[in-house]
Amino acid sequence: MIKDLIMVGNKTKPDVHFSYEKGELTIEGRCILEYAEIIFEPMTDWLEKYLEEPIKKTIINLRLEYFNSSTAKALVRFLLQAKEGLEKKSDLLVNYYYDDENIYEYGQDFQEVIGISFNFIEKDFHA
Repeated sequence: MIKDLIMVGNKTKPDVHFSYEKGELTIEGRCILEYAEIIFEPMTDWLEKYLEEPIKKTIINLRLEYFNSSTAKALVRFLLQAKEGLEKKSDLLVNYYYDDENIYEYGQDFQEVIGISFNFIEKDFHA
């Protein structure tokens, strides 16, 4: 079994908790790193291992209150990797949390590019 991936975030990078046992991958907070690949590399490495033997239902929770264009590109690559790797192996559910119109519109764009339906959930990140 794969160990959970836990990364503690701060003002510029998100909290990450990927649980193999639950099949739940959560990214939350802010991601405004100039080179988002730095934070996404361990996530994509973990995902690669997970894709070898995923559980029946995989849930990706995206709770990003703010992110930059570098993060947006890395997220698209990550989501495409998940979609392609999980086809015919696991059901994929993407919960996309947003609290403003810009973040919501990014989610709409991601959904279109990735080619899967997202579950959009309005959430007040500042409550």
